[in-house]
Amino acid sequence: MLVRLRHHPPTRAYIERRRAEGRTIREIVRCLKRYVTREVYTAITNPPADLPTGPQLRELRTDRHINLATVANHFATTPTDISRIERGLTHDTHLARRIRDRLLAT
Repeated sequence: MLVRLRHHPPTRAYIERRRAEGRTIREIVRCLKRYVTREVYTAITNPPADLPTGPQLRELRTDRHINLATVANHFATTPTDISRIERGLTHDTHLARRIRDRLLAT
């Protein structure tokens, strides 16, 4: 929340608008918490349609006979991180898409 308050331009604009209305910082933060909660809920209940699932990534990787270490080295991460994404234990949207795109290109 603090990073968003300080560095996110739309949030900074929102804070300035609310301050101009005479709101206190405490009221503004309370409203922002509600907004972030709604964003998170929407992201959880409506995931992007093009987001690959872990089993899809694992199937792509194994069909191409590529091991976890090779994928991990390519993306400068650990095989454990890739395995956790494939098993659905970790969610990294950007990395999952990059892995899928790379596997489809090979």
